Amino acid sequence: MKRFLKPSDLPYIALCGGLLTCIARMLLFISALGSEDGLLPVGTWPDLLSWGLVAVTMGLLLVGIWPIQDTVRFSQKYSKTLFAAISMAVAAVGFGLTSLLELTSEMDMISFVSTLFGFLAAAALGLLAWGRMKGKQLNMVFHGIVCVYLMLHLVSHYRLWSSYPQLQSYAFELMAIVFVMLASYHRAAADAGHGAYRAYTFFSLAAVYFCIATLPGCDNPVFFLGCALWMFFTPSRLPSSSRREA
Repeated sequence: MKRFLKPSDLPYIALCGGLLTCIARMLLFISALGSEDGLLPVGTWPDLLSWGLVAVTMGLLLVGIWPIQDTVRFSQKYSKTLFAAISMAVAAVGFGLTSLLELTSEMDMISFVSTLFGFLAAAALGLLAWGRMKGKQLNMVFHGIVCVYLMLHLVSHYRLWSSYPQLQSYAFELMAIVFVMLASYHRAAADAGHGAYRAYTFFSLAAVYFCIATLPGCDNPVFFLGCALWMFFTPSRLPSSSRREA
């Protein structure tokens, strides 16, 4: 497996796995349209296929990152990348729109703080996009704000998700936010001169997979599509060979 699975292929494995799972879950949600109780049909082939693809894709990502040494640190030099800057700007717009929509709903203290940090995170990610466009590395505070927002966003939404009777209704959405949050944490650590290379690679690629897979049936596709583009176009520098890096 190590011989044929190159680390540089992992982003495309996450992307293709996410698209296949997205199609399977789309068929699952379509099959539930005519049901009397409104529940998704459990045990059907789209349902089983979506969970099977989770296991296969996560397994391939874990095997693919294993040859990479975890002691390797991120490069402190940020290259000027147009696609990376655009993807981060799209994610910033998604954060901002999500916060605007939440302003129109009923909010308690946690929701209010989450919405406030949503605007701050949108601004922070916009500045990070500008920094990537200029080839400049900004302070760890910016990725830190994004990480805190995603944590609050997760806590705020989980209170609703916990009332859902089926995992398919919220599990992919939950995992997408978790992995984007963990990837943001490791990117903030990298901005401070630390951060685990292997861990960030896995979390960012898993985020790509779940952000795409959760699109059918999710409440905010713009948010997750923006996060998927952000994670896909801002990877760590993966070696083209499966050999361990020196």
